[in-house]
Amino acid sequence: MSWMDNVRAKPGAFVTVEKLAQGGTLQARVDRAGACTLYYRAKRDGQEVRERIGLFDATHPPRSLDASAKGGYSLAGAQAKAVQLAVEHRTIAGGLAARKREQTAQRKHADAERVAIQDMTVQALFDDYAALQAQRGKLDHQDAKTTLRRFITANPDLGSKVASLATAQDFVPGLRALHEAGKVREPGKVRSYAHAAYQVALFAATDPAIPGRFEHYRIGINPLTAIRATPARADKRPLTVDEMRTYWRIAQETPGHRGALMRLHLLLGGQRSAQLLRLRRDDVREDHIVLDDGKGRRPEPRRHVVPLLPTAAADLGLFGGTGFVFAVDGDTPIRPETVHDWEADAVGERIKDFQPKRLRSGVETALSAMGVSSKVRGHLQSHGLGGVQDRHYDAHEYFEEKLSALHMLFDLLSSEVRTNVLPLRRAG
Repeated sequence: MSWMDNVRAKPGAFVTVEKLAQGGTLQARVDRAGACTLYYRAKRDGQEVRERIGLFDATHPPRSLDASAKGGYSLAGAQAKAVQLAVEHRTIAGGLAARKREQTAQRKHADAERVAIQDMTVQALFDDYAALQAQRGKLDHQDAKTTLRRFITANPDLGSKVASLATAQDFVPGLRALHEAGKVREPGKVRSYAHAAYQVALFAATDPAIPGRFEHYRIGINPLTAIRATPARADKRPLTVDEMRTYWRIAQETPGHRGALMRLHLLLGGQRSAQLLRLRRDDVREDHIVLDDGKGRRPEPRRHVVPLLPTAAADLGLFGGTGFVFAVDGDTPIRPETVHDWEADAVGERIKDFQPKRLRSGVETALSAMGVSSKVRGHLQSHGLGGVQDRHYDAHEYFEEKLSALHMLFDLLSSEVRTNVLPLRRAG
C-alpha cells in the first residue's frame, strides 16, 4: 500500500508519512473534499507543534523541490521542506534550552549571592579592615580592632546587619550612648575607624591595592560620612618644666628596664609609645635609631630618624631583644599600655593628674619655649609632615637640628634651678 493509499484510508486523521533523521515527522491528512495536505510535526518543550507545508500536487514533477504553480508540493519537495523546518526547530529548541540553562545558572548564582551577602555584616567588615591594617603594618591595627569590637559588643544588632544596608541612623544611637556616658575620645575613635573601614570597601572596585574580598561587601555609600565627626581635643595640659623635671628624677630613681624606658620616653623627644616599642634591633645605630611611622594614610610607614644622646644610648643598651628591642617572651614587643601603667605607678601622686600622653605635649611645649622651630619639632616627633614637599621632596633628615633640640631638652631636665627662665639654644 502506498503512502497515499494509507492516508486516504484514514480521512481526517494525521498520518505519518516519514520519520525525519533531523527530528520530527512528515505527516499528511485528507479532508472531506479529498485534498491531501502535508505537515511537519514535532515536540517543543513537551508540547506538540505542527506546521503546514502545503497541498500535495500529484501533477508536479516528483523530484521537484519547489512549490508548483498551484502552490502544491511533490513528495520530495514536501520532504525537503520538512527537513528545513526540522533544522530550524532544532536551532530554536537549542537556543531555548541554552537560555533555560542560563536562567537556571543565574538563579543559582543569585541565590548563592543572597546567601553569601548575609555573611557580609558590619562585624565582618570591621574584622577584615583591622586585619588589613595589620597586614599593612599600621601600628593602630590592634586599637582599631579592639575599639570596633567593643562598640559592636555594645550594639549587637548593628554588628549582625548586612554592611551594605547599614545607615547613619544605625550608628548614631551607639555613638550617642558613648557621649552620654561621658566618653571623651571613644565616640571619635569609633567613628574614625568605622569610616575608614567603609572607605576601604567603597574604593575596593577601583583600587587594585585593596584586596578583592572587600568588593563582596558591595558598599555604594559610606554611612559614617553623614555623621558629624567629633572634634579632636588637643592636650591642653602638657607637663610643665617642673613636672618634667620631677618625672625625670622619678625615672632616674626607678631601677631596671622600667626606669630605662621612662627615661627613653623623654630623651627620645616624647615619641609615640606604640612606635617606639616596635623598634627593631636592625634599626639601632651608634648615634640614632630609625622608627616606622605608620600613622595616617601612607601606604608604607615613614622612616623616622631619632638621634641618640649618650645617656639614651646607654639606657637602650640595657635591652637585649634580638628582633624587637623592647621585647618580652622572646620576640613580642612590650605593649604601650604596659609601659603607661609602669609610668603611672612610678609617678603616683607626685605629679597631679599625670597621664603619659602629657609627656609628648610637654616636650613640644618646652622646646617651643626654647625657640625650637615648629619644623624641627615636627621632624623630631614625626607630626605635621603632611605637605607634598615633606612627603616627596625634602630628603633632609634635620638630624643636626633634632640632635641640638634633644641636647637642649636634656639640659633642661638636668637643671636643678626651678625657674620659668628656660635655657638658651645650645651653640652649634
